[in-house]
Amino acid sequence: MAHGNKSRRPAIQKLSIVIALAAMLGACQDNDRQAADNESVDPIANSEMVTTAIGNDADLSISTRLIGAAQLGAALDGEGSYTVFLPVDDAWNSLDAAERQAIENTENRPQLIAVLRQHIAPGYVLASDLEKGLSDEDGSVELATMGVAPITLYRDGTTITIGQGNEAPRIVGAPIVAGNDVVYRIDRLIPPPE
Repeated sequence: MAHGNKSRRPAIQKLSIVIALAAMLGACQDNDRQAADNESVDPIANSEMVTTAIGNDADLSISTRLIGAAQLGAALDGEGSYTVFLPVDDAWNSLDAAERQAIENTENRPQLIAVLRQHIAPGYVLASDLEKGLSDEDGSVELATMGVAPITLYRDGTTITIGQGNEAPRIVGAPIVAGNDVVYRIDRLIPPPE
């Protein structure tokens, strides 16, 4: 029994760090909003629904359409707070035709929901919070997702990536802050967990 507790200890410590980070990030004030790459935050009214805000962004039209197809818009616009990492249109367009058709097929709605949930983290993580977390955690931060696995963000010079390596999605542009949510544009889809 003692051996089982030892093997669970690192997982519990990791979970404690994630919970502490989430609590720290959730306590931050609106006036700390700043972009991950030092650009200004998109001028979107705080009360605007996130689905409206991303729907107005020409570079997120496919993500907006797929959120609608997955029927996740009501949840994102609801009372909860989320941090969403949305692939830009070029990321969706870079998929081969068969992958894209499979994702967009209405019969595959459960798979679409699974893909999108891996891009959504509970809580409100502003760019300044992310920067602080990356500094405090030696260049990496793990966030729980609404999907089956957490994601890990890394600092690579001035770039923030989700995962590591040349194929890792990168945060691009300024975040969108709307309603209770923060949206970061990313240049690739977050790969499914192995």
